[in-house]
Amino acid sequence: MRPSDRSIGAVLLVSPWFRESVGGVAVIAERLLGLLTEAGVDTTIMVTDGTAASDDLECDSMFSNVWYQSIPPFSLHSLRSVASALIRGSMVFWKIARTIKARQVQTILLLFPTECSWLFRVLRFLRGTRLIVSCQGNDITKFNALPPNGRWAVRGVLKSADAIIVCADHLNEKVQKLVPAQRRPIVLIPNCVDVNYFTMPPPVFETLKSERTIVHVSNFAPKKRTPDIIEAFAIADVPEDTRLVMVGAGHDLEVARERARSLRLGRRVEFVGTQRDVRPFLWRADLFVLASDDEGAPLVLLEAMACGLPWVSTAWGVAATIPDGECGLVVPPRSPGKLATAMAELINDPQRCKKMGLQGRRRAETDFTARIYLNAHLDLIRQMEYCN
Repeated sequence: MRPSDRSIGAVLLVSPWFRESVGGVAVIAERLLGLLTEAGVDTTIMVTDGTAASDDLECDSMFSNVWYQSIPPFSLHSLRSVASALIRGSMVFWKIARTIKARQVQTILLLFPTECSWLFRVLRFLRGTRLIVSCQGNDITKFNALPPNGRWAVRGVLKSADAIIVCADHLNEKVQKLVPAQRRPIVLIPNCVDVNYFTMPPPVFETLKSERTIVHVSNFAPKKRTPDIIEAFAIADVPEDTRLVMVGAGHDLEVARERARSLRLGRRVEFVGTQRDVRPFLWRADLFVLASDDEGAPLVLLEAMACGLPWVSTAWGVAATIPDGECGLVVPPRSPGKLATAMAELINDPQRCKKMGLQGRRRAETDFTARIYLNAHLDLIRQMEYCN
């Protein structure tokens, strides 16, 4: 911890999802809470996923720095819905405002702005609390698919923010298009990986390797294009005993299963469901594959790199910033044929795979550590203190 870390005022993290939720934002929320707290910053998180039983602010039964708060979306459908949102919203606003005052919160860090973000714009305006908005992917890339009140809320909170964080360059471009007159700083802070948890394979896993294995890990959302991975594997020029292991569950799981059945892949494809610890599957594999057609900066690519695993991926996150061929191969989305060619190119070249994996591990250790991630957030919060 740097000596001045304790000088930063109290921070309130706000996230739609936390802990038991599936997805990168929940992981990032918990990671930031832990890192800031360990650095000596008085940090609390407010979870707005709607699990609170009422409009009251509820404290987690096990963790005093975790709160749950239902926030009514600001609906623009009718005067009645607007009035309802204002009445409920004003009650929630004063509860949050009192808590912020009692906790002496100086900075709100809003992760993944949603249609419920309008209330934090009001807090910024009426209380003057510093507001940093962190954009993680679908909050920005799916902006046009949001309902009118969602677009109004997200654009409004971006305009009122003291600073905006993006985890990938393409999100920076999209934010600038959404708020072209934005004069607040837009700061790129790439996601990080715990290199002490995600490590190179222990010796026992090296000895367990026999047939060549390709692995995919995701929540099987449509944007992950898991059926494309199945199709690519079916046509890839790889040894007959090569396996594809699909880790996770979600919307497209049955679609992916049916694609594997229709292509008669049999036991060559294994669906293992959601796993609390994905490291054993990364350690047993020779190659990681990701085929998403929309992402922010997927954490799983960093996790694969930290485990010394090369990848074939569409150009998101590190796959869009690291030179193609250094730690993996980049392919265009919705192109099973090119995905198959890249998978075969690497799985048939074990020495190249090993070299790429070691280069990925070095990258993870030097460019994407939790310490770098934490310091970037601390520096931004300090910068906001000096500007106000």
